[in-house]
Amino acid sequence: MAGSQEGKLRALHRALAARPNEPVLFADLIREVWGESPPTGPMPALRTLVKRLRRSIPDEIVTDASGYRLKVRTPGPCQLPADLPDFVGREHELERLELQSDLISITGPPGVGKTALAVRLAHRLRERYVDGQLYVNLRAFASGPPVTAEQALSGFLRALGVPQPAIPVNLDAQVELYKSKLDGRKVLVVLDNAVEDVIEPLLPASPGCLAIVTSRHDLPGQLRLDVLGDDAAHDLLTNMRVEGTPEERTELVRLCAHLPLALRIAGANVAHGHIEDYLDELRGDRLDVLEIDGDTAVRATFELSYRALTSEAKRVFRRLGLPPGADLGLDAATALAGRDPEPQLDELVRAGLVDHIGVRYQLHDLIRLFAADTADDDDRAGLLDMYAWYLRTAHNAVLRIVPETNLLTEPDLDGPSLSFTDRDDAAAWLEDEHSNLVAAVLAAPSPYAQQLADALRIYLHIGRFETEKALVFRAGLRTARAAGDLAGQSAAWYGLGMSSWTRGEYPAALSSYEQAMECAPTPFAVASIRNATGLVLQEMGEGGRADEQFVEALRIRRELGDVRGVGSVLINLAISSGTRGELRQAAEYFQEVKDLSERNGLHNQVALALDNIAVACFELGDLDRALAASVEAVQLNISQDQQRALANALASQARIHAERGETAEGLRVAEQCFEVAREAEHPKARIDCLVAMAVLEPARAREHAGDAAELGRKIGYGPGVITASILLAEATASVELIDEVLTMIHETNSMMDHSRALLVRARITRSVEVAREALEAAERCGQAKVASDARELLVTLGA
Repeated sequence: MAGSQEGKLRALHRALAARPNEPVLFADLIREVWGESPPTGPMPALRTLVKRLRRSIPDEIVTDASGYRLKVRTPGPCQLPADLPDFVGREHELERLELQSDLISITGPPGVGKTALAVRLAHRLRERYVDGQLYVNLRAFASGPPVTAEQALSGFLRALGVPQPAIPVNLDAQVELYKSKLDGRKVLVVLDNAVEDVIEPLLPASPGCLAIVTSRHDLPGQLRLDVLGDDAAHDLLTNMRVEGTPEERTELVRLCAHLPLALRIAGANVAHGHIEDYLDELRGDRLDVLEIDGDTAVRATFELSYRALTSEAKRVFRRLGLPPGADLGLDAATALAGRDPEPQLDELVRAGLVDHIGVRYQLHDLIRLFAADTADDDDRAGLLDMYAWYLRTAHNAVLRIVPETNLLTEPDLDGPSLSFTDRDDAAAWLEDEHSNLVAAVLAAPSPYAQQLADALRIYLHIGRFETEKALVFRAGLRTARAAGDLAGQSAAWYGLGMSSWTRGEYPAALSSYEQAMECAPTPFAVASIRNATGLVLQEMGEGGRADEQFVEALRIRRELGDVRGVGSVLINLAISSGTRGELRQAAEYFQEVKDLSERNGLHNQVALALDNIAVACFELGDLDRALAASVEAVQLNISQDQQRALANALASQARIHAERGETAEGLRVAEQCFEVAREAEHPKARIDCLVAMAVLEPARAREHAGDAAELGRKIGYGPGVITASILLAEATASVELIDEVLTMIHETNSMMDHSRALLVRARITRSVEVAREALEAAERCGQAKVASDARELLVTLGA
């Protein structure tokens, strides 16, 4: 018997690991953990211990009808669902399918076992595909929204190691990247519940890969799956410990139409009961029917299982058929049920109506449809309660990650919801519920759809979920229009504008913002949209028009007393000034932001202002003030646990140390920056830090600058590409590259880099004329260090 809680955890893990991928009976686990002295309530105690173990190990613990099973993960992406421990029959089909090496199509009617066969086959083949196994349920036949090819490819690319910001939104670009990631690799891809028009983009082209597809529709080269034979059906009942005479078992198989799904549910109901009573109920008034239709058989087993449930379990079951997502966590199920549903969920799992996979609950599509058909108005009200819970909890999570978040809609945020202790908890919840949140927006009525889309806007934006942005904001717009909700329409157009802006589609972004402005219900919304419009114009190189938008947004926000909003617009005005080379004006704006934010306790905004003051002072050549501001920004970001902002500040500080000639300290800060940027998944900070490394380690300047430029192009970070390319051009003495950079600078109006690029060109070409141009540009912007370097070069050139 294990002693401490940690000892019990280790004993439980050992017992499961001794039989990986096989179910270990509840009784055996209880004996391994507590010996001959189990607690008074052994099952609740075991469930609690399993929950703790799930949080502490990378492997998955699957709940079966009779015990738990440890699903051991393999290297590379492993997305396969757990194999069924009581899978029977299909050996002839498996042997035939194992010989195929390109595309396997398994088709057949619902409930015949297509997914079970595909998963069993995938597990048998997985050792051949050492680079990973990808799986997606495309939900083509589910009641909720199906998964699009773009969504599926985004998930595959993330699993294959592509950072979210680097995933294209365009389907053709996604397919091209997907094929390049699979090239030369051995990867197994399972496309479950598919229709033909979605399959093609998801098929791997590499000869070392294999795709397994399941569908209810006919597909080329298919294996059309039939019901189980007599022997396999009886084997399944035996595995499920269904007793009875041979005649009774034969009758049960017939009444279940030999369908695995119907047999599993029937078996779950009679494994510990009386088969003769169950058969009487299952026959009903169909005693003389010799051939049982599959749909009739499945529905009959559903109805019997449903009738055998307690009233509370019936209520929870009906409601579980309503949500649009593929699965449900316990917290969301609680919101749906209106009370703790865990005892009822356990009852439903035992009845074979619900699958408990990891910490989430799933229903087969047919069972989900049956449950939804039995739902009443009270159950549908529970679904609205769940949508409201998702809205409130999503808002709490996004607010924890980005405290500056503001909504254009005005949802009712009073009511039950989850709260989050830190950013990591909030981010983990959003990741776990990502697909369900998207599905909720697509399926929910007004006002939940448009308000949830608004609540998710910043999360989708900073996470660069471009595919989901298009789905979510268009769905929010449709629902808001149908309801005549102007605020919802404005928020949706605002989200679509942000999405276009992120992709560099500036005319489309401006058009969306114009539509948002027409519907804007409040001065706050007007200010937000003007500020966003200014950002687009700024990147288009139309600084004058951008500043007009910023100034008007600033006026409105000052009138509203929106201190945080005032600071945000001032930062944009400062960046606009800095881009034009008006560094002293930029520094004044940033100083105003710092002072305003300090007075109002806006610590994150103070840290942002300090980091930008450091950058402005760096450009002005005031390196002492730059370092002091940077050190303060780093300390403040650490105290506020702002990891992405911390990575930015550390990258700035590394560059300042490099310019000051403090190589050892610069390398120390750069190493810290790389670590924080990696943990925060913030490639932009990594690029800026590589730029600093190119200065800190001149012997490796070409390597660092080249890596920075390549990564910048990969994620679309233009300023990083320009700065890195300037250093790369100097390291390689490439006139062609520096001329290309100068063209980029003029096209984007990035004038802070202009003098530095001219100086590099002058060094490469030994041109007095270009050196003088560099000096004039630096003096015009107040870039003292660049001006000093240009004068030194002119002296060297004898000018």
